[in-house]
Amino acid sequence: MSEDPYSKFAPIYDLVIGPTNSIIKRIRLNFAPPVPGMKVLDVGCGTGANLKPYSEAGCSIYGIDLSPSMLGRARSKFGESADLRLGDAAHMPFHDRFFDLILSSYTLHEMPNTKRTSVINEMVRVVKNDGYLLFIDFHTGPLRFPVGCIVKVFITFLEILGGREHLLNGRNFLASGGLQGLIEPFRFNVDKKEIFGGGNIALFLLSVAPN
Repeated sequence: MSEDPYSKFAPIYDLVIGPTNSIIKRIRLNFAPPVPGMKVLDVGCGTGANLKPYSEAGCSIYGIDLSPSMLGRARSKFGESADLRLGDAAHMPFHDRFFDLILSSYTLHEMPNTKRTSVINEMVRVVKNDGYLLFIDFHTGPLRFPVGCIVKVFITFLEILGGREHLLNGRNFLASGGLQGLIEPFRFNVDKKEIFGGGNIALFLLSVAPN
């Protein structure tokens, strides 16, 4: 990556986004509670905020991200207690069937359409046969008035801050059916599902269906 689009945003990311994620954090931990010793990977880990509760519970935590500045913030949180990699999630440096739980929060919509399938295939490769994938990303609605409209405006504002490429990828993601549309071609069991943010955001807990 020649330029880090998050270099200016990384120092304030937790301050800006953290308060809006309290509901999501509660649902995430209810859907996939930490168990000491479990191996947890966050794809697009950013500042590492999503890994913190798992680390505190005694899980082994791992992360991968393309942004050096965001990864630097994560490393400042965990030091040597986390395995955090700078790299492309379409080619992850982890062994097959290694993780008990894989997180992906608002990461898939940022990618070009041609890359999303490769990243999900990599997640399927590295998750254990009895493991889970927990995806949080944009949903196509219907929106519930007025909350859905307010959240939509806030999301659009953040997407614009991410730059033109980020905004266009997000629009493509929604035009393709959002998170629901993305996972439909895969052999996933939907173990749990929650739609929130007035219809703008979906959370899926998934397991891989046996062949």
